[in-house]
Amino acid sequence: MSGTLDERSWSVLHATVTGYIRMAVPVGSRAVNRLFGLSYSPATIRNVMADLEEEGYLTHPHTSAGRVPTAKGFRYFVDNSAFSKQTDFPDSSPLASFLDVVLDEASPLDLLEVLSSIMNLVARMTNYTAIVMEPGTRSEERLLSFEIIPVGEKHLLAILVTDTGAVYKRTVLLPEGFRSKEIMYLGDLLNTSSRNSPLSEIREKLVGEMEFLGEAYRETFQHLFFHHRTPEMKLFRTSRFAEMPEFSDASVLHAIMEVFEEKAALLEIFEDLVAQGGVSVQIGSENPIPGLQPCTLVSIPLVNGDVWLGSVGLVGPVRMQYDQVIPIMHYLSGRLNLWIEKTLPPNSHSLI
Repeated sequence: MSGTLDERSWSVLHATVTGYIRMAVPVGSRAVNRLFGLSYSPATIRNVMADLEEEGYLTHPHTSAGRVPTAKGFRYFVDNSAFSKQTDFPDSSPLASFLDVVLDEASPLDLLEVLSSIMNLVARMTNYTAIVMEPGTRSEERLLSFEIIPVGEKHLLAILVTDTGAVYKRTVLLPEGFRSKEIMYLGDLLNTSSRNSPLSEIREKLVGEMEFLGEAYRETFQHLFFHHRTPEMKLFRTSRFAEMPEFSDASVLHAIMEVFEEKAALLEIFEDLVAQGGVSVQIGSENPIPGLQPCTLVSIPLVNGDVWLGSVGLVGPVRMQYDQVIPIMHYLSGRLNLWIEKTLPPNSHSLI
């Protein structure tokens, strides 16, 4: 029994996984027969379970006659269930209605706030921990727009927009001996000559070509283009882990909380998953961080053209309610990326 399971084996595996997700205890042959009404006798189901255990889909705790799914069993369950291909979602659902309101009024320039409000609702709907990750500034970010606007007689507002939708603003005092029109001209010149250039290249240009400016204004330009925004991460309903039997061991719970405190490790996971696109489901030992291996992470990347803007995800026990979570994440992937495509097209210059 390898590769693709036959109909009987799949029926027993599906029932065992579903029963374990519901009850959080090992599932025996009689429970499978009684709860799911399979047309096989308990003895036949026991034999099939034994075969599934031998193939690595189930395991057999020493203190129980029942079986629990392994990561391999959960993976087969996820990959072969109809819900994994479900992309539609009821228009009458609270999530659909909430997205209609939020996305209609929001701008991708407020991406972190938009995603946070959405994932806060999703966390409450699913009872799992939600993660919102923005990658922060990357050296390959490109200049989309740069503008200098006078605000009063002696102050200027400098606004820089990158192709990721990130916006940086800084108000500065007009340098001594300069008129605002002269500085605005320099900003226009930089905007024209450096548009679509990586910020790293612009930084080098600024050092070499802006020596004639006063120190205060040169520092302003350099601050905007050298500014490094650290990754932003928000979590919702982390306390839910303490309520689940899988995490009653304090050391296991502590390891998970340490992962949540370490932005860099999670950022690396999300970054690696961008190339896959769509919904990614990492089950148990498939998670590269040891502290997350008692968990499942279901996530989606958000992109503008070929630029990664961030990711959202749900984290819960390996016995996650996949039939609820995966359709939600498929729906979010479609709605959010379509919204970004319509409101922040690649190489658009109309953000300011």
